[in-house]
Amino acid sequence: MYSSKDYSTAQLKELCLNSLDSSKALDVVSIDVHEHSSLTDEMIICTGTSNRHVSAMADRLIEYLAKHDIHGVSLSGEQEGKWVIVDVGTVMVHLMQESERLRYQLENLYRWHG
Repeated sequence: MYSSKDYSTAQLKELCLNSLDSSKALDVVSIDVHEHSSLTDEMIICTGTSNRHVSAMADRLIEYLAKHDIHGVSLSGEQEGKWVIVDVGTVMVHLMQESERLRYQLENLYRWHG
């Protein structure tokens, strides 16, 4: 990820949450995983109503971050739109259709530490 301004994890999380809110993301959950993950510090999970909605939320998130001078964000799964992962460095965003979210239950992987 490249930026002319360094953002804290809390600031990145807030930017992501703002974008997801404006994209009508459903059931948004944010989990602090910094003690349990070497990949990221914060995980955001949300639901979209269709593959088009999930992909559109991911596109809007990347555009929103670019407006805040955050570039080089990694994206995967956008072609199918069932489960799209947006890697914003210390924040990992999982945009999922309800069927995928119920199937994988990512929230439960970290529930025990709370």
